[in-house]
Amino acid sequence: MNDHVAKSSRKMTMAELAKLADVDVSTVSRALNDSPLVKEETKKQIMKIAAETGYAVNASARNLRRQSSEALGIVIPLRPESGQTISDPFYLEMVGAVSKAASANGYDLIVSIPREDETIAERRLLQTGKADGLIVIGQAGMSKRLEHIGPLASKIVVWGGQTGHTNYTLVGSDNVDGGRLAADHLISIGRSQILFLGPINLPEVKLRHQGFLEAHAKHGKHWDTNLLLEIEFGGRNAFEAVIAMLDSGTKFDAIFAASDVLAMAALMALTSRGIRVPEDVAVTGYDNISQASTTTPPLTTIDQNIEQGGRMMVEKLLAQLSGESVKSELTPTRLIVRESTSGEAQPTQ
Repeated sequence: MNDHVAKSSRKMTMAELAKLADVDVSTVSRALNDSPLVKEETKKQIMKIAAETGYAVNASARNLRRQSSEALGIVIPLRPESGQTISDPFYLEMVGAVSKAASANGYDLIVSIPREDETIAERRLLQTGKADGLIVIGQAGMSKRLEHIGPLASKIVVWGGQTGHTNYTLVGSDNVDGGRLAADHLISIGRSQILFLGPINLPEVKLRHQGFLEAHAKHGKHWDTNLLLEIEFGGRNAFEAVIAMLDSGTKFDAIFAASDVLAMAALMALTSRGIRVPEDVAVTGYDNISQASTTTPPLTTIDQNIEQGGRMMVEKLLAQLSGESVKSELTPTRLIVRESTSGEAQPTQ
């Protein structure tokens, strides 16, 4: 049996690893910490023996010396009133995108969901050293906290909508363009009574609504302000709200939902009342989550490049942590046309 492997049944010491590699303990320590003082050939040999014997590097001690946790935090500020949970498809895809980018750069990811009464979750993660830097998904209810984050702003990147000057780095989709693309598409296929579905008190949705109105203005169309359904992102609430609007007799021939989850809830509500999509009502969402292509019918949506956004946030955060100056940036948006808007508008009765 290989002597190296035989020792893997118990925890090996650094001294034993040094003996196997025929080097000093100090050389092993430097090699495991990727020190430039150790020759590459020697480093590879030590790492090979460490892998064969199952030697576990003391990550805590190593990171303390490096003054790095080798972890990034991702903060998801769920608001109880929204009805959203961490299982929301948008959050899952965003966490996946950020995790993939973090891993590619040698970092683990810590997911944090702040409690309602925990107003300084960001400071706690950073000041305890649990995370080198933070990515915050959304500005909902956090704008003031983020503006007063002070020097820690250099360790934070936020996903959200650009509504003015911020003292932190922001990455997000071009929400105005996304709203404009969605409305332009619906108007171009003959829809004139478009219901806007979403919480326009949130920065990102407010910008999408702005683009929505700009498209109407460009086409010389008047938009009826009664066709605004301000509903939170939770799917159950959206389903019930659309049902209530249908039962009230409000007429509309299209829906632009500020998220795919809202759009999918609208599809279910319409179907439950025997309303055909897209023949009677065309539906467009926003996000292009994976489920959007498998709804019945498949959902037309605005792709905001979630994977690209996750990668950009990690890259900008790591650049900031290394002392570089970075700028806020928007991901491009594009219209993905599927069957939920492919039909011709029918005259209302």
